[in-house]
Amino acid sequence: MTELVEEFYDEPTDYVEDEALGQIVDAMWASYFAHTEFLLPSFEQHDIEGDILAASVTISGARPGIVTVSVERTLGLPLAAALLQDDGELTDEDVYDSLGEVANIVGGNIKALVPDAGPLGLPVVSTAKPLHGASDRLAARLDANWQGQWLTFEVWLAGGNGSENAGV
Repeated sequence: MTELVEEFYDEPTDYVEDEALGQIVDAMWASYFAHTEFLLPSFEQHDIEGDILAASVTISGARPGIVTVSVERTLGLPLAAALLQDDGELTDEDVYDSLGEVANIVGGNIKALVPDAGPLGLPVVSTAKPLHGASDRLAARLDANWQGQWLTFEVWLAGGNGSENAGV
């Protein structure tokens, strides 16, 4: 059926859109961060300025992609403390593991929306914006504010010429 739909439109079909990403992030936040301040989604893009901390997971299969979450580096520690529910002294490894877990949770839920998706890759955390393939398209994006700082969730899927931006 998927092939028929894609063949009919002669364009890749997006299985992930802003609304679906928003619902997944909302559910994740309610499950893991309900004891903290609300996550406030924005209808506008807010590029993260300054030092960045980013986590990504890849989706393999017939329609490969990458799911990323990026934050200002200074937000990494409070995010990890909230996820781990630990006000003690956290290490950089705790911060990286926590951000990777957020990407993994969101990525696993995104993977469930992509037909013929293969395994989810292990989280990769870096101090630079994650790279995606030149032919990948931004399928969905969510910018949200927590504790006065921005988080950006993105889903890139293979296909298209990269100039489309279905999610924004």
